[in-house]
Amino acid sequence: VFIKANASMDSLVEKEVLEDASAFVNELEENSEFKTTSTRKKLVEQHHAWKEEAYKGMPNATGKDKVDKFGNIIRPKYVSNHTHYSPTDSDARVSVKPGKARQLNYFGQIAVDDAHHVITGACSDFADKRDSQCLEKIVELIEENLNENDIELEELLADGGYSSGEALAYLHKKNIDAYIPNFGQYKPEREGFTFNKEENYYQCTKPEGNQAKLLFKGEKTDSKGYTKRTYRSSESDCKNCPLREQCCGKSTKFKKLDDSIHKEHYDRMHQKLTQNAKYAKKMSRIRSKTVEPVIGTLVNFTNMKRVNTRGIKNANKHVLMASLTYNLKKYLRFTIKKPSVLAQVIS
Repeated sequence: VFIKANASMDSLVEKEVLEDASAFVNELEENSEFKTTSTRKKLVEQHHAWKEEAYKGMPNATGKDKVDKFGNIIRPKYVSNHTHYSPTDSDARVSVKPGKARQLNYFGQIAVDDAHHVITGACSDFADKRDSQCLEKIVELIEENLNENDIELEELLADGGYSSGEALAYLHKKNIDAYIPNFGQYKPEREGFTFNKEENYYQCTKPEGNQAKLLFKGEKTDSKGYTKRTYRSSESDCKNCPLREQCCGKSTKFKKLDDSIHKEHYDRMHQKLTQNAKYAKKMSRIRSKTVEPVIGTLVNFTNMKRVNTRGIKNANKHVLMASLTYNLKKYLRFTIKKPSVLAQVIS
């Protein structure tokens, strides 16, 4: 959940631009969060220019459009955490929810037990992170809190935002039985291809195809930082295939498939969720009715939606105090139901 930082969007200033990567490395140890490379700045500006053109003429989300003297809609300036920071609170990050305005936030993480809705772990993180990048931190906090009472964490429920190869690999290593829906781009199967796990290659199985083999060519990291395994056929195998243009494209002469290096973890989760779909849906409902009401209470009744201090450490204290208040109220209302015993004396 986003927590509004004690800083305004008007406080944002541009980071100092370093001309090349070597200069960035030299400055890495000294205030690197206030600097960026010229290459990254250029890429961000290109993306913002595309957004400005793509969104041109679209109505404002608030329904109150501001126009200039030529009648063009005035839109707020696009900013990025790569190129801007707030000197008021340098730990705050620009973030946005669908249908909401951009603002400087922190990222609250909450874990709740499904038996009594008690908060078992709480922390604050940087708002430019994804949920999956925060999972390891919150799990360690949960285990630390539970171990004090000789309780072990065996099962974990989370939404699809916590799905990533690194997160699933971490949970598998910790032997935690997790139920997390795979993210939208995951493909359990490749249509028209089968995977040979023993020899590590894909085989074309299309009836009209040439039955080409897509051999493993190595691992590469893309522009977004994801490392993938590449499988590719030879040009000779696809040269006379009647499906070449449909399968490979007009200009490409070979077929290429990319898999995440963590595909085995995604496959394991997919198999778990589909083998017993009824139980998986039950787990999803339990997650929704357990954590969502708690977050609503924290935001609306313990004032967690906004932090009045500055810095990530104080934001973390803010989340902890809100969670502590919630748990204390829960504890005060908690009663042990004693069984009523009817004693009868027979003479």
